[in-house]
Amino acid sequence: MDQKNFIPQMIKFNQTLYNTAFETAVQFQDQVEKIGNTMMDKADWLPGESRKICDSCIDAYKTSRNNFKSYVDEGYQQGVNLFK
Repeated sequence: MDQKNFIPQMIKFNQTLYNTAFETAVQFQDQVEKIGNTMMDKADWLPGESRKICDSCIDAYKTSRNNFKSYVDEGYQQGVNLFK
């Protein structure tokens, strides 16, 4: 088997596995966020400022998560391009 074809196929396979695992983790995190938001909505003792802090932390986390995904996708693409 020609390595020039085999290695890019392996990289694409690994990328597919990674994307599936990543999307599963994202779905899980989104569900936990919904549960947390429901709990915070029902917590009358929680000041509005605390809620804003939690929301900004969640937004920062999502931004970092998306940046990480783009870096990994870029790395996979560079790996495939090495064998073209």
